[in-house]
Amino acid sequence: MSMPLQDEERGKAIVLENENNDQLAADIDKLAIKELVEHPEVLEVIQERKKRKFTWSGILVILFGLLLIGLGLLLHTGVYSAEGLIVGIGVIVVIIGILRILIGLIRPIAPDQLLGL
Repeated sequence: MSMPLQDEERGKAIVLENENNDQLAADIDKLAIKELVEHPEVLEVIQERKKRKFTWSGILVILFGLLLIGLGLLLHTGVYSAEGLIVGIGVIVVIIGILRILIGLIRPIAPDQLLGL
């Protein structure tokens, strides 16, 4: 008869622990927003790093994808063979490169927009 009570207590303890974790996460988010509002230069540095990292790597990924497409087109083995596979992989790699460039160019949220959160 004591087993259901233990399970019930354990369930209550788990719920309380999850609520505490949620509250802690909310407090950490509020603290991070406060720090970014007080020190907007941190956000600018992060933005510049992101731009350098993703833009250049995106260009390199696009070049690699174009190289794969060119290699695939030079094979002349037919559509349903290695040529088609390499060209298809090259196209996917080019799309990934374009997405990396866009990630690098999209500006993050501004500090004054954080006040509304």
